[in-house]
Amino acid sequence: FITFLFIVILIFPSYTVEKKDFRQLENEIKNMPDDTARANRLISLGKHYCSTDNDKALMYLQEAYSISVKEKYALGTGKSLMWQGRVYYYKDNYAVSNKYFNRAKMVLEPLNDNKALSFLYYARAVNDRITGDYVNAIRGFQKAILLSEKAGNIKRASICYNNIGIILIDRGESRKAQKYLFKALKMEQSINDKPGMSNVFTGIATSYKNLGELDSALFYYRQALNIRAGLNMGSRMIASSEYNIGSTLIDLGKYREAEKILTDAHEKFMGLEEKTGVIITGLKIAVAKSKLNEPGAVETADKALKLAKSIDNLNLVSYTYKVLSTIYSNSGHYHLAYNYLKMHKYIDDSLFTSQKERVLTEMEAKFQSDKKDSEIRFLTSKNKIQRKNNILLIVLVFVFIAGIILLFFLFRLKSTALQRQKKLHEQENIIIRQETQIVAQEKKLLQEQLESKNRELASKALEMIRLNETITEIIEKLEEFKRLSDVNPKIVKNTREIIHDLETHTKQNIWNEFDKIFRNIHSGFYARLFEISSNLSSSEIKIAALLKLNLTTKEIAAITFKSEGGIKTTRYRLRKKLGLSGDDSLVPFLMQI
Repeated sequence: FITFLFIVILIFPSYTVEKKDFRQLENEIKNMPDDTARANRLISLGKHYCSTDNDKALMYLQEAYSISVKEKYALGTGKSLMWQGRVYYYKDNYAVSNKYFNRAKMVLEPLNDNKALSFLYYARAVNDRITGDYVNAIRGFQKAILLSEKAGNIKRASICYNNIGIILIDRGESRKAQKYLFKALKMEQSINDKPGMSNVFTGIATSYKNLGELDSALFYYRQALNIRAGLNMGSRMIASSEYNIGSTLIDLGKYREAEKILTDAHEKFMGLEEKTGVIITGLKIAVAKSKLNEPGAVETADKALKLAKSIDNLNLVSYTYKVLSTIYSNSGHYHLAYNYLKMHKYIDDSLFTSQKERVLTEMEAKFQSDKKDSEIRFLTSKNKIQRKNNILLIVLVFVFIAGIILLFFLFRLKSTALQRQKKLHEQENIIIRQETQIVAQEKKLLQEQLESKNRELASKALEMIRLNETITEIIEKLEEFKRLSDVNPKIVKNTREIIHDLETHTKQNIWNEFDKIFRNIHSGFYARLFEISSNLSSSEIKIAALLKLNLTTKEIAAITFKSEGGIKTTRYRLRKKLGLSGDDSLVPFLMQI
């Protein structure tokens, strides 16, 4: 625990503001009016003195807060509150610090200032990490990462990733921690920030050490040392890396090499008068000497114990007792080892109880603070809701009025549309009636034309009947003349030829003329007839055409020069071919085709 705490303290990032002549800046603000520019200058001075002169920083920041509130300068109000919280962080008053951070958050979040918000979430997360609230600390660092990336602040995002890694190491989740640490390393490399890279290398090495992968840990500790020594980052940072390497070498059993590098670190810490560093390096040297069976191990540990007691650091005293117990156990002095181990446990238990009480006190303070903040938020939220309800009511009234006006116009439009539609409907009805009348007239005209044609055709048929009767009489007379002229063969022959011509050519010419007129009137009759039955004979087709004119059997026989029996026989065959039963009337069927 002591070693890890020392490592965290050494790698914890320090922030410096832009180099300025702050004394000149302090003189300038004396003559500045109370405006936003003066508020910004005061905030800059507060940030500068934040970690070095807490009271002066608070004085400047409180003045900046008063001016910002007066000028309704929200960003200045939020930043002054945020940096006051940061001052209380340096005063180790984390409950008050968080209270200011919460107030700053309420002001800054509506402004969407990613730069300010990223630092706010980062600073609050640092408080949570120190007080042991690791869950909220990780959430805060993750939120700070998102805001930092939006603001383009890669350095702050890297620091947040590194802090999450350190928390996970402290919780024993070193493998998970490496995911965040390597992300931090990649970011530091992208901006070529070598000091930041050395800090991340140290965290990665510590994670490997906790996982028992000591060779990897040693590699990354040495990477950190190479950067710090190469940049001459100062004896303190170099000594811390040497301490980490020496501690890892002891775990690897390389005691001689460990003793040498730890001695270098010990001398640097003594030169810096860094007592914590002197104590822990001295204890590690004592362990190495003990493992090498060299004299002076106990004396070195005793010196560390006296120094730890002189600075009244119970954690270091407890850790020293533990190391002395280990040294005496290695040398076979088990009674002394047991006594030192008891003293270590006693102090550890006391520290644990004290820590628990401190945590409970802080939790109680935090609870009370959160309770008051919740009440304030509740009242604020209630007022906001009331204002929203009032605004909503006004909006609803306007919407209602607008709705009525809209309904009125819609009604007018609908009424106009209905009238127009009614008028169009009346016009359409008039047009339909006119069209119906025209169709009826056309139908009547066509019917009259058809009846006229049928009458003409019937007249032609009657004419054919009369002509056929006349021809029949002529043929009968010629037959009589032929009988009377049997004695003259030439007269008989000529008479027979005349009869034949009358029966064939004359009849055929009459039929052709009739058929031509029939096709003009009933143009599709034959085609429809063949669709019904395709095997009709010519005589059956003629009979069908004459039946369509509603002529009687007798009349058809007269036209075709056939007997009535033959016509009946043809009608019977026609009915069968057309698929009509005996009960079906042939003539109406043909008249519909």
